[in-house]
Amino acid sequence: MLSLFERTKSRVCVHILHDRTMTEGNRALLRETAEMYGQQTAFYDVTPCIDGIGNDAVELAQKNCSVGTLFRLSIPDVLSSLEKVIYLDSDIVVNMDIRELWDVPLEGYSLAGALDRPEDNPYRCLSTKAFRLRHMGCDRKTYINAGVLLMDLSRIREKCRLLQQSVLWIQRYKHCADALDQDLINSCFQGDIKIIDSKFNNCHAHRHVHDGDISNCILHAIGAPKPWDGPKGLALDRLYWKTYLKTPWGRLTPGETVDLLLDVIQNSPLTHRKTSQCYKKIGHRLRKDVLLEGYFSFLWLLLKNFCFRVSSYVRGR
Repeated sequence: MLSLFERTKSRVCVHILHDRTMTEGNRALLRETAEMYGQQTAFYDVTPCIDGIGNDAVELAQKNCSVGTLFRLSIPDVLSSLEKVIYLDSDIVVNMDIRELWDVPLEGYSLAGALDRPEDNPYRCLSTKAFRLRHMGCDRKTYINAGVLLMDLSRIREKCRLLQQSVLWIQRYKHCADALDQDLINSCFQGDIKIIDSKFNNCHAHRHVHDGDISNCILHAIGAPKPWDGPKGLALDRLYWKTYLKTPWGRLTPGETVDLLLDVIQNSPLTHRKTSQCYKKIGHRLRKDVLLEGYFSFLWLLLKNFCFRVSSYVRGR
């Protein structure tokens, strides 16, 4: 929020979607952050909406990331009086005037977003990822990252009841969905998403070298570790911490600041204080790169899809 306010000249109202874990203390600090820049906030408890999606969705979201990833599905219903919004994930630093994204013409599309992998297009036609996307009705060539979205809420409401459609989609594809909400959005709006410049969702700032150009873009920290979990010394880390220390949460004494940064470095998954930790990290990479990304993953996905079809046939009888 603070990074957005610092670089945007226009009036902004931040609509904060949350569940019952939002504390009054954090609510007050978020409101104070906006008031520091003469901006507005509005709070929405989306718990009832998420409960309506069902336990399957919640369990899948918690397994893959967090239940918060589902919040964006409630936007057309919760923000019923608005015609257009910009959705931003929470692991984002805005390093541009957000008005530039707001002024992007949607040209009749329901959504606008940046490609998930614009630089290397790893979703090869014979890869496990490509098979998953085809099965769920996504187009691998136009698959977007859902962390930054420009949404035409009026058109979305005319097209579908997103929450209700989400329930049906999850029941159908829960056995193969990976990035649950992102897969769902790409599937349900396939052919109805405008592709925009990757500067509006720079997903790979965590790969940039120390002097990488991060000017005039929206930085999305999708890589692990997050800047607050373990700095890599990259430009994104520096920008995140410089921004954090300007927020109400960053009002620390020099001693508290040193303790905070040392704790972050010490708890980082990149820091191996013991040899056993290094071996565990190697084992994790082997499981991810060899077992999850190769033929084993492909065969396992085929088996799950077969079992799903058999169970659906039996229930239908």
